Amino acid sequence: MSFGMKLIRLHHANAVLFLVLSVTGFILFSSSFRSTLPTFRVWIKDIHVWIGILFCVPLLLYIPKIKKHLNTLSKKKEHRVNLYIVLSVVTVLIITGLQLTFHRQFPPIVSSVSLFFHDAATWFGVPYATYHSITRSKWFKRLTASKTVSQPQEEPMMISEENPIYRRRTFLKILSGSIIAVVFLPSFLKWIKPFLPEDTGSGEQALTDVNKLKPLPNPSPKSAPPVGGGRRGEFRYYTVTEIPEINNDNFSLAIDGLVDRKIKWNWNQFVNVHRDVQVSDFHCVTGWSVYDVTWEGIPLKKLLQEAGVKENAKYVKFYSADGVYTDTLTIDQAMMDDIMVAVLIDGKLISQNNGGPVRLIVPKMYAYKSVKWLNRIELIEKEHVGYWEKRGYDKNAWVKSI
Repeated sequence: MSFGMKLIRLHHANAVLFLVLSVTGFILFSSSFRSTLPTFRVWIKDIHVWIGILFCVPLLLYIPKIKKHLNTLSKKKEHRVNLYIVLSVVTVLIITGLQLTFHRQFPPIVSSVSLFFHDAATWFGVPYATYHSITRSKWFKRLTASKTVSQPQEEPMMISEENPIYRRRTFLKILSGSIIAVVFLPSFLKWIKPFLPEDTGSGEQALTDVNKLKPLPNPSPKSAPPVGGGRRGEFRYYTVTEIPEINNDNFSLAIDGLVDRKIKWNWNQFVNVHRDVQVSDFHCVTGWSVYDVTWEGIPLKKLLQEAGVKENAKYVKFYSADGVYTDTLTIDQAMMDDIMVAVLIDGKLISQNNGGPVRLIVPKMYAYKSVKWLNRIELIEKEHVGYWEKRGYDKNAWVKSI
């Protein structure tokens, strides 16, 4: 097989794998897919990971051929630039992808950095690959070819600004690039927004919040201004169902099951329970983190002590007001000092999008343990498998410490 044919086959293999990676990656990025087909999300993630590993093969086979390939492109500057761009994007995707696959072996800050560069390479690489595929395709070349009647051959035709072939090709390239930009821009802006400086009306306070609750809790002096200095990073909002609308009429938080005293609060009662303030980090299993978050709420340990835990209680089960999501901690885990039933974040009521008005916070574990819209805490004897654990997530949710 000729050298050129080998390169073509590697190129085609790389293109097919990149296409599958792009499709599965955008599915994983989609919040709507997470809520409509949660069971398939773990399968899609596994497919994405294994295709990512296979994606390394064409690159490894190409490495011994790089020098010879560059020599063939010595007089084709545009092709060389394209090659450098593609190799750079592919290298970043592979390195960061491998780190994110084995993220439990690294501190959260490493995963956060890898996720940013993985996303950035994707948002640049996918539109670029799409543009490259379109403008290098045979049908595009036929479309841009001259359709003028052939004239007697006099001298070679100079391609210049006045040449209609140049104008047609340039116009179609600009049109293709513009369409691609329009398609990808909304999703790109959604991704980049958390990294941009916030306006005074942005952030938690600006989110649409239909948790219409009165009275609002008065923040502790340690919450407003936040003793942690204000969180660093932004939350990505996920849900597996429709977000529940919580108000004074339907709010309740109960502690029951294997307890000495069952407790149930309405909003007016709960808002007057003494709250503590703590600063902790928040880590998602998908790789992103928010640091130095000032939470205000009631330590779970205190609530359990108030209810009185019976000797045969082995686990604490948490219920979400969405009617679907649940998760569990062991009694020993639930008694950790930093686990909190939180009401305020950086001095403001936790938004509806972020699981408010009341959510569980488990700083030393990944966020799928931090149940949103918390409305019930049940003490049980037998282990309960949580929502995401049933769908393939690891029961071991501990975050690797630095």
